[in-house]
Parts: sequence; C-alpha cells; structure tokens
Amino acid sequence: MKVEIITYRKGQTQSVVYDYLPREEGERPMALDVLLQAQATKLPDLSFRYGCRNRTCGLCTVDINGKPRIACRARVREGDKVSAMSTLPVVRDMVSTRDGIARQLRGRLPHTLRGNDLNVEAPSDYHALTACIECYACLDHCPMHARNLNSNGDERDENDAYRWGSPFSLLKLQRIRLDPVASTSDKERALTAAKDLGLGICRDCPGCKCGVGIDLKRKVIQPLLAADVQSTPKE
Repeated sequence: MKVEIITYRKGQTQSVVYDYLPREEGERPMALDVLLQAQATKLPDLSFRYGCRNRTCGLCTVDINGKPRIACRARVREGDKVSAMSTLPVVRDMVSTRDGIARQLRGRLPHTLRGNDLNVEAPSDYHALTACIECYACLDHCPMHARNLNSNGDERDENDAYRWGSPFSLLKLQRIRLDPVASTSDKERALTAAKDLGLGICRDCPGCKCGVGIDLKRKVIQPLLAADVQSTPKE
C-alpha cells in the first residue's frame, strides 16, 4: 500500500512515496503504523511525535489529505497523503510548534477554591470537557486562531504566546466556569479571558470540530456566548 509522506526540512517540503508492508493479511494500518514503519526502514531520520506509551495523548496529530487526524486512531488507505498540521508552524517533518497555544492561558486560568466545597459533584458537561487530549485538531478552519497566522508566519506576544484564542483555549476557560469549586470571581475572570482572546469572533462561525468528539459548539462556544450577552450591561 503506497502512502505519500510529506517531509519538511530547512523550509523545504518534499514528497516521499512510501510502500507500506502490511504486518498481516487485510491489515488497515493507522497513520502512526505507517510512520513508524517508514522510520524503521526507508526514512530513518523521519521526525514525528507520539505519546501513546507515556500517557501524553494528542501529540501524534497530523494532517491526512489536508485534515487533522490523530495518527494512532486514523486509518490510512492507498494513496493517502500524510503531512504536518497546517494550522501550526512546522519544525521538521510532522513536528509542529505547539507552545504558543498553551502559553496564551498562562495567568488566565484562575485556581481559587472555596474551602469546604471540594466534595461537590461537577455537572456532566464539565466531565465531558475533561475528555480533551490537546490534539489541537480543533484549530482547523477556526477563524479566531487563523488571525494568529499573518504574512510573517504567526502573531505572538513577548511570552511567545498567540494573541488570539482557539476552541482549545475556550474549552479550558469554560471548564473553569463549570467547576463547582471555582469562585464567582474565578468564573468571571474566565469569561473575561475568553472575551480577551476573541470570543466575539465565534458569533459568525458555523462551528468547530473536536478530534475526540466533544461537542464544542454546544458545550463550549454557545454557553460562553450566552454568558457574554448576560454580562453585557444593557443601555
């Protein structure tokens, strides 16, 4: 089975057609299987990330035919093209710079707890949001994150964090708002942070897609937008 692997070295891309050798008859390999075999045989210096063996899920996200997919879960077929995520700067081959996403939440995630309320059960939506594995597949076609990418490559502040948010950032902030042990002040700060990161851009967006199936539109975006409307003083 032939799979096209796009490598990236020193600013240059190259297409390599790799002939995957099935390990058993009828095998439908995952993208990660192809990358591992390619590295072990034809492309020994192929660079990619995965954290399946050290509980760091989400690192292996790549683009398959131009769409973000989790490499250890996405099967590939004859003629598929595997490349680095197009929504983040590429370092080498399938390895992208992810720091700018996480750093934008520094100082924005409140963590005050209300004394004796630690045994309060969180709502189901809170637990649903904990399924996020930080694969960053949700950046695909996100108009808010797209503003981070300008003609110079990307837009970052002095801390190397992106100026504009993403569904991932909003998910983290909405989780604070759903946390039963977060104070009212914490929840207000989380909403303010969401607005500062560009929440208003989401009003005209048809929706975003999560790599592991979280309903980002109904469980993250819509509640934040509704809270924003409620918090806006009426004239």
